[in-house]
Amino acid sequence: MRKIAALALVIAALSFVLAVISRITGQPIIVMPEGVQPLTFLNFANTCLLAAIAFILLELARKK
Repeated sequence: MRKIAALALVIAALSFVLAVISRITGQPIIVMPEGVQPLTFLNFANTCLLAAIAFILLELARKK
């Protein structure tokens, strides 16, 4: 569980950095033909952070 939580945190950080870069440049990140807007990256980062919190709490509950 710890490795999955760490992976989710890394993906969240990467997504947040991409959102900031996209917001500063004013251009969507070209991942799809239309591009991905910064708010989408922020929402994905939020989801990854919530998943990491859930995995950490599951690990803590498993230890008890």
